[in-house]
Amino acid sequence: MPELNRLAYCVQQSGYTVNFGSDVLNQELDGGIGRYRRDIRRKSHLVNVSWVVKLKGYQYLTAFYRVWMRNPSQPFLAKLIIDDELKDYECSFKGAIQLNSKDGPVYRVSAQLEVKALIADDAYDDALVATGESTDIFEPLEELVNEDMPNALGGVNV
Repeated sequence: MPELNRLAYCVQQSGYTVNFGSDVLNQELDGGIGRYRRDIRRKSHLVNVSWVVKLKGYQYLTAFYRVWMRNPSQPFLAKLIIDDELKDYECSFKGAIQLNSKDGPVYRVSAQLEVKALIADDAYDDALVATGESTDIFEPLEELVNEDMPNALGGVNV
C-alpha cells in the first residue's frame, strides 16, 4: 500500500464537531420503543472541521483537496481529537471543501471528513463504566473548582 498523504494543517478545535458512527441499527415501530440491534463494528465518523489560515495556508488546503480528488479512493492522514487525544486518523473528504469567508488576509475554510474509526478497547470501556457506576468520577473536579480554587483566591466565590 502506498504511503498516505498527511494533512499538514491542524484543524481549528473550536470549529469542530464529530458525529460518531453508530454500530447499532434502529427500527422504529408503530407503537412503543423501537427495536435495536448490533450492526457492523467500527462505522466511520463524520467530522466537520474548519481552518483559519492566510493565503499560503488557503493555497495549501485547496491544493491538498485537488490532489486527493485525483485518487479519492486513497485516504489521507489527519491529526484529530475524536476518542480522547490527538491521534492520526485515516480520512476522506465527504464533499468539497468550502471557503466560508475571506476577511482581509484571513481565510476561513471548512470541510466534512469521513473518518475511519479506531479499534475500541472493550475491556477499558467496561472498566471505565464500572468505575463510574461505583464512585463519582467527577467529584475531584468539582472539589477543585468549587472549593480549592476559591480558597486559593482568598475565599472569593467564583
